[in-house]
Amino acid sequence: MEQSSEPSLFGRRVQHIGEAIVVIVVAYICASLAISLLTPVVDGVAAGVEWTNATLIAQTVIQFTVLMLVVVWYVWFLDVDELVPIRIPDGRAMAFIVGGTILLLACQLVINRLLQWADFAPGDNQAVLAGVGDPTYFLVMVPISLLFVGPAEELLFRGAVQGRLRQSWGMWPAIVTATVLFGLIHIPAISGGFGAQLSYALLVGILGLLLGYLYEYTQNILVPSLIHGAYNATLFGLLYLSEIGLI
Repeated sequence: MEQSSEPSLFGRRVQHIGEAIVVIVVAYICASLAISLLTPVVDGVAAGVEWTNATLIAQTVIQFTVLMLVVVWYVWFLDVDELVPIRIPDGRAMAFIVGGTILLLACQLVINRLLQWADFAPGDNQAVLAGVGDPTYFLVMVPISLLFVGPAEELLFRGAVQGRLRQSWGMWPAIVTATVLFGLIHIPAISGGFGAQLSYALLVGILGLLLGYLYEYTQNILVPSLIHGAYNATLFGLLYLSEIGLI
């Protein structure tokens, strides 16, 4: 009796988990290499700019642009129809984007209060610490969040990783796994000890669950991308207003 050459469900699940880890690692390695190669050029251009964080902003743009390019290559390489569905948001999708952003900000407030109540406050992201004493940095990070950070992270974790895992693991296992990986990848960027890093990863993970569910519900990667970008942009906007003394 001829055996099927198709891999078993277990085999597909192992393959997709492996792909998820590899695409994340490759994306961040490529981003690091691009930053290393282009930083001398950036430094040369920034030398004429009297702004301490000009190089950091350029490196941020390079990093998240490369992340998006790796995802585009991965989706092209797999050649799987609708792996990362993308559509112009209609009125319903825009309502989800506005509501999702507000809900994320509310979750951020509640989670931070609960962690503070438990005397287990999250650490600070290096992207936030870089702007202390430099309100211009926070202001520039508003459009950077909308155009680069939110779209890149959502394309990678919700689009490529969650989308691929969904094909063999199903919706909720894919959401949870992508969210765990999303939380873990943020740990190195957090200041403080292990407790601060773990609490921040928990915060990011909980927010990631909401983004993952909204992506599945709307079947449009632009929805979590815009929510994520608007969420980050709002936080940077508030930091800017605080830095200049308006709040």
